[in-house]
Amino acid sequence: MLKKEDYEPGLWTEEKNLTVEETRLPFTEELAGVIPHPEENREIPDGIQVVPAQNESYQNFIIRYSRNVDGAVNYESDRSFQIINELFGVIYIPASQVPESVINSYSYSSVPKCYTYMDQGGLNASGINRLHEHPYLRLRGAGTLIAIIDSGIDYTHSAFRNGNQSRIVSIWDQSLPSGESEEVPYGQVFTRQEINRALQSENPQEIVPSADINGHGTRLASIAAGNRNLEEGVSGAAPEAELVIVKLKPAKEYLRELYLIPPEAEVFQEDDIMLGISYAIKCALRYQKPLSVCVGLGSSQGSHRGDGPLSQYISSIADFTQNCVSVAAGNEGLARRHYMGLLDEKTTSDILELRVGAKEAVHGFSMEFWGEASDFYHVTIQSPTGERLEVSSALKYGTQELSFVFVETKVMVNYVPIERRSGNTLIFFRFLHPAEGIWKLETSGRLNSSARFHVWLPVQGMISEETYFLESSPEYTVTAPGDAVNGMTVTAYQYRDDSLYSKASRGYNTDNVVKPDFAAPGVDMKAAASRPAGTYTQSSGTSLAAAQTSGIAALLFEWAIIRGNEPFFSGNSVKNYLRRGAVREEDMQYPNPEWGYGRIDLYHTFELLT
Repeated sequence: MLKKEDYEPGLWTEEKNLTVEETRLPFTEELAGVIPHPEENREIPDGIQVVPAQNESYQNFIIRYSRNVDGAVNYESDRSFQIINELFGVIYIPASQVPESVINSYSYSSVPKCYTYMDQGGLNASGINRLHEHPYLRLRGAGTLIAIIDSGIDYTHSAFRNGNQSRIVSIWDQSLPSGESEEVPYGQVFTRQEINRALQSENPQEIVPSADINGHGTRLASIAAGNRNLEEGVSGAAPEAELVIVKLKPAKEYLRELYLIPPEAEVFQEDDIMLGISYAIKCALRYQKPLSVCVGLGSSQGSHRGDGPLSQYISSIADFTQNCVSVAAGNEGLARRHYMGLLDEKTTSDILELRVGAKEAVHGFSMEFWGEASDFYHVTIQSPTGERLEVSSALKYGTQELSFVFVETKVMVNYVPIERRSGNTLIFFRFLHPAEGIWKLETSGRLNSSARFHVWLPVQGMISEETYFLESSPEYTVTAPGDAVNGMTVTAYQYRDDSLYSKASRGYNTDNVVKPDFAAPGVDMKAAASRPAGTYTQSSGTSLAAAQTSGIAALLFEWAIIRGNEPFFSGNSVKNYLRRGAVREEDMQYPNPEWGYGRIDLYHTFELLT
């Protein structure tokens, strides 16, 4: 059944090129009536206009814009609307025209989610060194591109340059002020020629003013494609691949307020990540090279079944030749931030206990309840003093305000009985100044029904370790977009003793699709550091495992596409080859929620080809 957000009857009569300044987009009537105009963009002192994507007075919505019933329409991007691919786009709406109850007014999936870093030597363990030095193969990633969508890069580091010549073909810094550009909708792009000029300059930042303050992106790029450094004893998985770098801009303030993210947390928004991947694909088309993308970010927001816009976008990429995406599984396995309950004929109610720490008592926090669609859920919240308030299941179009008298706490609740994309029940909680101590959620369902529900707290970096569930479950903790069905989701292990990284998230996704797909080294990995400049550091996390896998994918692309062995090699091909060659223990059943199909061993993959 078509919904009003899919089209507006009678609007499309013929095929033509349209911009959102000329017409309305086919999504909700509420948003369609508030398309912003260019003159609403404020100016900053140097005369550069702040485009809506960077303007805090605009809110972003991810929409499925191309579903029409009256014929084809050729959309064009402009300041108010940016195309990501043939399905997804981003529309920018003045905040003054967006209703307060955004979770209920629009599809939950259209509101960008916030993502943060999945980061807390292994080439031999993955069979990479043997292929680097193999007398016939000598696979090092030549002729391929690797894209890092993250915090940027220290482009002056020796890991990414040969003398004064950079191996980076392009940097898109989304965070920099921008004027009009045909290449990107906001931020600034720096070409290899400009980066090379910067490297030859006494002050590189005057020419290419892009830096990696956090260092996470630099570490990922180093593990994926850093130069061999015999003195440090390190090498990237694909040291002859070239790099495309997207430095993500920080998430907008309204999203931080919506999700109650602490001020010190570094978070990025979903639509910026999607546009970053789209830019990398355009670069690959321009240079006519296969592309391996690394996303070392994660979020516990959403249904964990791979139906969010970013997860769906990543899945779609895997179907096309010469593109693949490696994604971190997440570091939430031991974090105690997931609860799973089951209601059936024997257990008609369930009590969840949540400890709230001192930090969240000041800043607050958000929490998401996702219940299977077969049931209808009744939820009661109990404060540490024993005061109980019920969540109404009838007010589906409004935000409920539950005010606790004895602890001076407010809990804002959005009850969505049928969330549009998943079909499941979503209850979105925002705890404002919650009292420290043990809070309880009592959940009950209909009689004679059986249904499972999950509750997730934000990931590490968005909430303190003092707030957690007393009876948590490590299962179903793979973060988005690691839940993407066709993406390559990678967990981490210690390559020195083949033990699983203790903090690694466990699968599967909530549709029981096998996630993670496999494991790669990600513990105590040595990688390039952005500070101090030119140095190396050690770190751990599933994002590092995803980075090495993106380099491994580049080696496979070199063998398959550059050397003509498999000219139609796709992201799914890469995943299937690595699954087939994964190393498995004899006393363990595969696939499983911890290891997926086993430990990546690219050399073993090639052995199976003979």
